[in-house]
Amino acid sequence: MSADEIDAEIHFMKTYSILKWDELIKLNDDRKTLDQNLALGLATREEVLKQIRVELNMLDTCQLKIDQEMKENDAAYISTEILTILSNRINAMYNNMFLMFPVEKTSLSEYIEFCSNNKLFITKCSNMLDTLMSRYHSDPEVYITAATYEFDDRNDVETARRYFAEGLKYHKNCKSLYVEEFWVEVQHLEKTAGASLPVAVGKYKNLIKRFEGDMEFHFILLDRAIQLSAVRELQCNVVRDMVKKYRHSELMWQKLAKIHFDGFIYQHVTEQLHYDKNYISGIRNCIKTYEDGLKENLPPKNKHNLWNFYIDHVIEIRKSYRMKKETIRNFMNETMERAFQEAHDNRALRKAEHYIYWAENTNKDCHTILKEAVEVINDSVELWTKLLSYYIDFDSLEMAVETFQEGVKALTKNSIPLWQMIILYMQNTHPKLLKQLFQEGARYPFEEVNTFIRPQYLEWCVLHNGILATRELFNELKDIEPECRQLYSSMIRFEKSQSSSITKISTIRKLYNDACNTFGKKDVGVWTDCMTFEYSYGSILIVDEIYKAAILCLEPHLISFMKEEYERLKYLFKDSGSKDAGVIVIEDDD
Repeated sequence: MSADEIDAEIHFMKTYSILKWDELIKLNDDRKTLDQNLALGLATREEVLKQIRVELNMLDTCQLKIDQEMKENDAAYISTEILTILSNRINAMYNNMFLMFPVEKTSLSEYIEFCSNNKLFITKCSNMLDTLMSRYHSDPEVYITAATYEFDDRNDVETARRYFAEGLKYHKNCKSLYVEEFWVEVQHLEKTAGASLPVAVGKYKNLIKRFEGDMEFHFILLDRAIQLSAVRELQCNVVRDMVKKYRHSELMWQKLAKIHFDGFIYQHVTEQLHYDKNYISGIRNCIKTYEDGLKENLPPKNKHNLWNFYIDHVIEIRKSYRMKKETIRNFMNETMERAFQEAHDNRALRKAEHYIYWAENTNKDCHTILKEAVEVINDSVELWTKLLSYYIDFDSLEMAVETFQEGVKALTKNSIPLWQMIILYMQNTHPKLLKQLFQEGARYPFEEVNTFIRPQYLEWCVLHNGILATRELFNELKDIEPECRQLYSSMIRFEKSQSSSITKISTIRKLYNDACNTFGKKDVGVWTDCMTFEYSYGSILIVDEIYKAAILCLEPHLISFMKEEYERLKYLFKDSGSKDAGVIVIEDDD
């Protein structure tokens, strides 16, 4: 800053009370220190950025003060020299930072935004970009940022092209650079009403040649090309090449169907592309495209994928706002039935959610679809539960039992939801059949199921047959492999809840003893439950014996946890005395 600029800045700051004198002195001292470090090559990027933030904040404060003065005092004129001084200082600091340190996309974007917001006050703003873009930058995004700025903000396509070319000299295989360069040409083609078509088409031809066989890249170019309306000939080139090059790919047919859905209709015979704003035409052409693709001689796996794309798109359309008109609803209902049925007939419907959607939206009997579905996908819990639920809802005992048995056979260890459904159904409608059902479930050869059923069987027994029958059943169920921890917990709970009589402590104590012997090696909880029982109803002296047995029995890594639980229980029951009276008296609820 020149002496005149310094004087002008000081005058403005004092006049409008922007900074106190000591704050202004500190600001200038910081500036001098940074300038010296920059000159000596000692400054860091972070120091420069920090000072830039300070200067930017100062610029904003001064701008606000000027706006305020002009508004409040109705000033016809107020000097904006301070804005020019600060803007050029910030510009110079950015320039120094870019020349001294590798350019980062974020910093460059901030600089460009700064230039755009202060173009009236900055001199030689674009010169810096020219200097920077003639150098190597490891991040190709730097070239993209600069080129996009030149095109979008300065309407300078030639400079944008030059920046892209410079970036591609160093990053020859960077797809994002090529894509953004192509996007600039697409936009320029729109701006020139087609005059730059040869350049745009030339760029496009070079790109698909360079990335020959890269279908995803081709799709990206297509997505950019169809964003604007006045570039139809370029769009036609991109779509025509896509269809020719990737005709035997299910992904191409999906992409073509999607652009048809969006209104870009490609005629295979004439090889021309036109836009139809009637969304019904888009839907019809979308569906036709999938069906045309399925007629192609695709490999089985590819055709299977295309069926899935087709079905997913049919569902998507039927869920969209476009289904308001009755004509399109009828068309899509017919399409859905045809598409799902043909996919099923071709054994291409392999997702449970597809069958469920079909069953829930069909005009046919949904159970017919679900029966076919479980034949194709017999390991889907959701399909089996849907089918069983259907027969239960209609109280069709024979079909419910048959479906349950087939489902359990197919799902094996994952069949618990079917057991839950059939048990609840039997409880409400055919209680006499429950015992047989529980007997089968308790001995089912998958522990996930039998350990789930056995406690339920025990609970059913105590509710319907009393405690004596339940004790007999418990002795029968506890010997079934594998051991079931919940079975013991349930039995103990039932013994404790016998409010109509007196339960001997020894009965429950034996249950706890058996549980500790059976599960005590890996389960701290069974020991703490046992000790809690003795504290509450039994003998404190026995608690210590239980703890010693636990320490000997538990696996080593659980011992510290057991010690913590023991201390916790001692503190919890520190005021309790011995209650070893031999019985537990539990009062009636009344």
